[in-house]
Amino acid sequence: MRQVLIVTYDLHEPGQNYEPLLQELKSVEGWARLGRSAYLVSTEMTPVQLRDKLNQVLDKNDRLFVGVAPAPSAWRGMPEDVSKWIHEHQK
Repeated sequence: MRQVLIVTYDLHEPGQNYEPLLQELKSVEGWARLGRSAYLVSTEMTPVQLRDKLNQVLDKNDRLFVGVAPAPSAWRGMPEDVSKWIHEHQK
């Protein structure tokens, strides 16, 4: 069953290499960037499955949170394309 998950992360020094993590996040079926280190992802994966997928590119001192983000939501200041994505995917 497809659901919307929220992903937040904090990469710690040394070696804050964001590119592998962003590539893994963007390889998921659908996504929208909420902010500097927060994404919504539309997927059939469970939070544990997505965490495990992303964990492969993280260092041991990095932080990651993956949770379910069902509707309804409220937001402010999101770009129009992100607001549209949320309306289309979060039901």
